[in-house]
Amino acid sequence: MGGIIQYGVIFATKHALIQVGRDVGRWAATQSYGPCRAATTQSPAQPLDHADQFAWDYGNNRAVVLGYAAHEWNASNFTVYPDVTDLTTNALPPSPPNSEGVEVVWSYASGTTCPPANSTAAAFVTIRLTHRAPVLLPGFPYLPGLGTCDSSGCYLTITTTSMFRMEPQP
Repeated sequence: MGGIIQYGVIFATKHALIQVGRDVGRWAATQSYGPCRAATTQSPAQPLDHADQFAWDYGNNRAVVLGYAAHEWNASNFTVYPDVTDLTTNALPPSPPNSEGVEVVWSYASGTTCPPANSTAAAFVTIRLTHRAPVLLPGFPYLPGLGTCDSSGCYLTITTTSMFRMEPQP
C-alpha cells in the first residue's frame, strides 16, 4: 500500500512539473526581449520568476508542484547557458547542476537574431526544471537508484525539459 502511495506522489509531482515546464517555455517563447538572454538580467530574473510563480500558487499560498516551497527556485539555482548558434548541437548538458533549479538556453542559427525578426529564421528556448519529489515511504530512498537522503530530507530528483520555437517579434 505504501508503494502505491509513493508511486502516486512521484507521478503527481512529475505531471505537475511537466505542466509548469511547458507553461514557462511557452511564456518565454513569446517574449520580446532582445537579445533573448536579456530576460535573465531583468529584475526579477526571467524565466526564473515565472517558473516560481507557476510552481507556487501565491494567490492561494499553496504548492502546485508537490513538495515545492515558495521561492525554492531562486538566483542560487538558476543557470543560464551561453546562446547556441549551431542548431545541431545539444543545448543543455546531460545532467542538471542542481537537484532543485531552473536552467535556460536560447539556440538559433548563426547569423540570425534572437528573437527572430520573421518566421523564416528558427530560434528556440529550452527550459529544464529540476525538483525534489518528497519520499514518504520509509526505506525507499535507500534502494539503489531510487532516491537520496540529506539534511533537507529524503527525495527523488525529477526533471523535465521543454523546448519552444521563439515567436517573431515586430
